[in-house]
Amino acid sequence: MKILVSAYACCPEKGSEPGMGWNFVIGLAKFHEVHVIVEKLKWEQQIKKFLNKNSSINKNLKFYFIVKKRNKYLRKIWPPSYYWFYKDWQLLAFNLAKKLDKVEDFDVIHQLNMVGYREPGFLWKIKKPFVWGPIGGLENAPLPFLPKLGLHGFIFYLARNTINSIQRKFLLRPKLAARHTQSKLISATPETANLIKRLWQRNSEIICEVGHLDTNLQPIKKRDINTPLKIIWSGVHSSRKNLPLLLDALAITNINFELHILGSGELTDKWKNYAISNGVNDKCYWHGWLKHKESIEIMKTGDLFCITSISDLTSTVTIEALSCGLPIICLDHCGFSYVVNEKCGIKVQVKSYKKAVFDFAHNINLIGLREDIRYELSRGALKRAKDFKWDKKIDKINNIYDELLNKSDS
Repeated sequence: MKILVSAYACCPEKGSEPGMGWNFVIGLAKFHEVHVIVEKLKWEQQIKKFLNKNSSINKNLKFYFIVKKRNKYLRKIWPPSYYWFYKDWQLLAFNLAKKLDKVEDFDVIHQLNMVGYREPGFLWKIKKPFVWGPIGGLENAPLPFLPKLGLHGFIFYLARNTINSIQRKFLLRPKLAARHTQSKLISATPETANLIKRLWQRNSEIICEVGHLDTNLQPIKKRDINTPLKIIWSGVHSSRKNLPLLLDALAITNINFELHILGSGELTDKWKNYAISNGVNDKCYWHGWLKHKESIEIMKTGDLFCITSISDLTSTVTIEALSCGLPIICLDHCGFSYVVNEKCGIKVQVKSYKKAVFDFAHNINLIGLREDIRYELSRGALKRAKDFKWDKKIDKINNIYDELLNKSDS
């Protein structure tokens, strides 16, 4: 097929949204002729550098770069101003797409990223079979956890929940894009799929936005329970990542542990002081931001991975932890609810912050004292990681394309 993909963020050397965009289009190019519209200033140089070193990839891939105007000062004053400039970029992508379609006559048009539902672009207006997704961002942060985020975090996420509830119900273009007569929708999480069904009256395929590339999974190892349980936590140090939940839980555990904290951010110093006040900082190792390979090496030496985020989709590090054979304890929320199952981890309910702290502590104790349970979850983690290999995602996308084209031909 000839596929046109709008991938605003796309880069071979990054994770998150740009890594997701890259892995999807590279995977699709194994089967189709793929034309990709990408933001120019951030990604053109890195894409061209990679393609020059890997010329064989060029065969089925063609990139088109469009500049997005920016105003970093306005962004600091009013962060949602990002969407004003992003919408303008989507309009430019739409005008380019119309010109390209007249020449190339695409079989399918795919709005890939950014993943957030608020800006679906305009490519759905072209009279061609249309795919949108993975889609995310419809979920709200759990209310019982907001008071523990500090004053700024509480106000921010309370406002976000309120605005998000209004926008997901009343924003017009997402509804129009979703109800395109020849369209297929992809949800990043089951919760998103349920919300799309309820709010937009559309079914959607669930495909997690992050994936696993490395086929050489980390071999699992037995742990001597007389040694400290090595716990890994990773993420930007912002209120939504909610590290104090884990610090509170560790303060009431009764096992010997080490907590290795990857990442940094505006709350690093505050969280260090919080760890000191909780009496656990002497067991915390604050690594800051590391190169990706260095982070993976630390994860490979771990025994357990903990996720405390209250506002995310899935995050690449979740799949990376599974690939390292790390059992996961996480909140039963966001994309983690879908990725983590009873074979590879333990999910904690989000009904009460106090109960979540207790449940985290209880399960950390269980993992620390019962190596037979930790080892079986570790085996399950490696098995679960294979479910998120990129080639499996591409197979699902191809099935969606086939179904959509068969429907349009009938």
